[in-house]
Amino acid sequence: MQELNKKLFGGYIKILVYTEHPDTEKILQKTYTEGLRLQKIFNFYDPESELSQLNQNKKAKVSPELLSVIKTALNYCIQTQGAYDITLGKVIAKRKKGLIVKTHCSYKDVAIQENTVIFNNPEVQIDLGSIAKGFVVDCLIEYLQKNGIAESLIDARGDIRVCGMINHVLGIQHPRQEGIVGSLKLNNQAVATSGDYEQFVGSFQNSHIVNQKELASVTVVAKTLQEADVFATALFVTPRSQREKLLKENSQLQTLTVDVKEQVRTYNQFEKTLTYEN
Repeated sequence: MQELNKKLFGGYIKILVYTEHPDTEKILQKTYTEGLRLQKIFNFYDPESELSQLNQNKKAKVSPELLSVIKTALNYCIQTQGAYDITLGKVIAKRKKGLIVKTHCSYKDVAIQENTVIFNNPEVQIDLGSIAKGFVVDCLIEYLQKNGIAESLIDARGDIRVCGMINHVLGIQHPRQEGIVGSLKLNNQAVATSGDYEQFVGSFQNSHIVNQKELASVTVVAKTLQEADVFATALFVTPRSQREKLLKENSQLQTLTVDVKEQVRTYNQFEKTLTYEN
């Protein structure tokens, strides 16, 4: 096994390669370079990133990568009837600084004409933190596969994609207690968790995730990390009836939720892969 551990996504990304390959070290470095290129597109906090330039100018022709992710994210905004909303970047940025602000914009203020994205409300600031990380990791897994790496794992600050048939056992952090809810076995899948317990202002109710309802954490297993990533957030911010409707419509998503009363629920056969802790 060879490993690369370098800064990306505002933290560190770990890439583990299990395939024996004569050029593994070179492939890992090129994979990281590709990650840096993609980060330059989506980094909300980099004033020179493509996303930041769009947020500043309110109208721009965008790259295929940015266009794809915005379109996908807007679809989830529609599915959740705006509970999940990528246009609340200003609110999210201020909350991370300890400030609570409100805006008067929504995903409905974003228009797309071919490869041009237009904001119809000056308060719109798109934040793709809930989906872009998953998209980038999926792109890096694809890059590794194209270069002959069949077995790998990428850990992007706790959101993980496994490629190949090796079984990986991972713990799911309990959002209110020390330790884990249980252990999860991943095989050629991805897992992402959204929760209120790592970034909040004063109380869990003022976490970095805007529009949260009644949950403390959501863990989603899917084929791709983009899907797991965005659904973990989208499910976190929707009320139970709407959340269960979304999960019924997307039966491929194995999901575990822990609510604020610490009640655990599983959906779409998640329990078959989970060992509960006593």
